Amino acid sequence: MADSSKHPGDVRWGWKCPRCDAKTRIKRDPSTRTYRWECVRDACPAVGFGFVSRRRARIALREFRRRNEDVYR
Repeated sequence: MADSSKHPGDVRWGWKCPRCDAKTRIKRDPSTRTYRWECVRDACPAVGFGFVSRRRARIALREFRRRNEDVYR
């Protein structure tokens, strides 16, 4: 994440997978005590992990989606 001091906007819901446009889940990983996002489709391997908070995971997902908007289309 480039600058954590910027206001991220609303990060509560509405996030989609950058690869297949399916809904994503933000979950806590009990073994590492960090948060991760993952695509709900079994065939899609998209995942992001190691975030210190649910908010950071959602912001990173949004930034990843913006950077790769045209890559998977």
